[in-house]
Amino acid sequence: MPPARHPRRRTYTLVAGGEEIVVDADVIVVGAGAAGLAAARRLGSAGVAVLVLEARWRIGGRVHTDREFTRFPVERGAELLQGAGSPLGQLAKEIGARQTPAMTMRRGRVLDGGRLRGLLPWTLPSAPKLASVMLAVRRSPGKPDESLADLVARRRPGARTLRMAEAIANDACTTASEFSVHEMAAVMGGAEESGGQQRLRDGFDQVIDHLAADCAVELNNPVKAIRRSADGVIVEADRTYTARAVVVTIPLGVLKAGGIEFSPQLPAAKQEAIEQLRMYSATKVILHFDRVWWPESMSYLLADNGVPVLWPPRPTEPVLTAFVTGPRSDALRPPPGPVARVIEVLRPHLRGAELVDSQVVDWGTDPWTRGGYSSAAPGGSHLRAVLAAPCGPIHFAGEATDPISPGTVSGALRSGNRAAEAVLRSLNL
Repeated sequence: MPPARHPRRRTYTLVAGGEEIVVDADVIVVGAGAAGLAAARRLGSAGVAVLVLEARWRIGGRVHTDREFTRFPVERGAELLQGAGSPLGQLAKEIGARQTPAMTMRRGRVLDGGRLRGLLPWTLPSAPKLASVMLAVRRSPGKPDESLADLVARRRPGARTLRMAEAIANDACTTASEFSVHEMAAVMGGAEESGGQQRLRDGFDQVIDHLAADCAVELNNPVKAIRRSADGVIVEADRTYTARAVVVTIPLGVLKAGGIEFSPQLPAAKQEAIEQLRMYSATKVILHFDRVWWPESMSYLLADNGVPVLWPPRPTEPVLTAFVTGPRSDALRPPPGPVARVIEVLRPHLRGAELVDSQVVDWGTDPWTRGGYSSAAPGGSHLRAVLAAPCGPIHFAGEATDPISPGTVSGALRSGNRAAEAVLRSLNL
């Protein structure tokens, strides 16, 4: 078992009610992903003693950069930066991280009837209906919520429009039939305000390392239970920890599975939010070929047959990432397996290119994630605020609690800072 990456802080004595109480930290943060590290960083900057407990052998959570698979950093988890104006964009600028443009429609391609076509010409016949759908989504707030599939169906869509709708839902880690148009409108609005999508050329882990630089983190130390006490909280992990407050940032999938026992039980409204918010699987199939077989101008590829979208992290390098979420992700697992299934979709277009290496990253089977990222079904977008609400000294953060950009690192960062500010107010700091 590797040692903790960051040293444990010493306990100190707090005088409360005339009694001396040994406290491990002012605040314990559960989870060293983007949300947890953002919360710890903000609390630490205010002079609060913070201890982060992480179940994995590494920090980062669903941010996981692989620097050994090929000659450039490959993202096993989060990959896209949602604009320069987003919390992640601002942090990337702060640390001087190099950015490159990600997916643009004019550089997209589509597999259609065995042919590789340009996305813009391919979408022209369905452009009026696509534009109508997007306009209806933008105008949906204030109207009854519905699914993206229902909204599209009223426009008598053709196969191309339906395929685009499923690709959009795949990006949100859900299906078109379960994707709330209210949530889609909120996400679209946040993305437009922040600017276009970018990639961090030198790896997402540089952001995580920056956040963790001054944090005390204990690795390989999953939290099993959190109990409220007269003086704050008692946290059960590899030993018993005490603190004045705790920030829980574990993924929604782990909350759904009962990964932490809360005493007393969480309020019924919060339990309902945990149950009703969605957390589908997400799988990345990363393929390393012996040469580039796609147009070097291609930024992404819409496929089909259970593989909605692929992209080259660097178009001039022979690496292609397939991204599959929701029930489609679950369907990849049975034999012949994810790699063979993706290759079968691509085979007519490989032009003799050979697969050199591959990786499969299945976040749905990861015990510390249990899914890709959260989504809200129609009528459920308000549940994020319910999930975010504190329960006394127990605070909650993570992408699932952010109503502006759920499912993103920016949403996680924003939620961590929000929870930290709430903790500071509750402790009168």
